[in-house]
Amino acid sequence: MNISSLIGVFFGIAVLFNALKGTADDPRFFLDFHGILIVVGGTLAAASISFPILDILSLVKVFLFRVLGKHRNNYQEIINQFLEINKKSLVGVTGLSEITASIKHEFLKESVSLVASGVLTETEIQITLQRRLKTIESQFMHEANMFRTIGRFPPAFGLLATTLGMIGLLQKIGQPDSQKLIGPAMSIGLIGTLYGIALANFIFIPIAENLTKRTQEEVTLRKMIIEGTLLVKLQVNSIVLRERLNSYLLPKHRVIRKSA
Repeated sequence: MNISSLIGVFFGIAVLFNALKGTADDPRFFLDFHGILIVVGGTLAAASISFPILDILSLVKVFLFRVLGKHRNNYQEIINQFLEINKKSLVGVTGLSEITASIKHEFLKESVSLVASGVLTETEIQITLQRRLKTIESQFMHEANMFRTIGRFPPAFGLLATTLGMIGLLQKIGQPDSQKLIGPAMSIGLIGTLYGIALANFIFIPIAENLTKRTQEEVTLRKMIIEGTLLVKLQVNSIVLRERLNSYLLPKHRVIRKSA
């Protein structure tokens, strides 16, 4: 479980609830069916026009597993694994095949398997892994951009709900005691805008930014794996391997040479 994102979700809900509670004596005042229908329904309709339904439904899974799910790229562990892999590569294909089965990271496992097969050249391995990286990056960024695109819809539909509320308000002007109805009617009309702003800025845009950051981290890790795989293929010295992969990290995060 990603504690940071989970805390952010609960903190956002708490801030919004307290703001609503401080604005009105009864927070239930903000539960306006027509505003919810226009903002949520309009957003779903616009999203369905923009993207396939199955892609929209898959965003629930993306949120649960990529945003709230456990996530931490351990670059140091990858470097240490490459040092072990490099040692096994000196034994030959048999050594690489043995260690491949114990690798948990899927992309690292695929990369080492290409070397262990002994069929592809260094250039062919590089081209293959870079294309796979492009595919993964494209998919991850597509998910982030879907949240970002959908995040543009709620404020617009919130404004639509407010506009309809204002039209209803203007129709009441001139009726008996209309001056007493203007304030309550206007406040209800503005609730639609509140829904739209809250939905966009508390949910969709933060999720999009979270996924974008994680995609950048995943791309960096896979670039490191690609370079490490090519160095294993070349059977370079372990020190060269370690320092080349350390170049992807800040000094305080780098793997240092263990003292004898």
